[in-house]
Amino acid sequence: MRTRTAIRSVVALVAVAAVGVALPPLSLALDESAIPPASSLPPLPDGARVTAEGMGCGSGGCWVELTVDPPAGMSGEELASEVVAGGTVCAFQGVLDLRRVCTGVIGAGAGDARFFVQYDRWVD
Repeated sequence: MRTRTAIRSVVALVAVAAVGVALPPLSLALDESAIPPASSLPPLPDGARVTAEGMGCGSGGCWVELTVDPPAGMSGEELASEVVAGGTVCAFQGVLDLRRVCTGVIGAGAGDARFFVQYDRWVD
């Protein structure tokens, strides 16, 4: 009798864990307007500051747009390459949240850099 109860408990625990792991990416697939918080932007160098924040949407979903002023002595292009090396970076948020957050450069000039932060719909 104890073995049967233990097996039922393990099966129930595995089912709850599977739902918990599958829910964030599935909800993202259903809710294209989901956007990660602006704090998902990789760390900025000392002295850099966010001067504008907005939201954009298109056929691939929605994203946060951030305009960042570089610290003294650094150009927007240098800031962009330091914050997001290679143009776009995607990373999982955690073990239980399988959504990937992607950060990329929209544009960079002498005075500022513009970044986007959005969820990657890798479950499609």
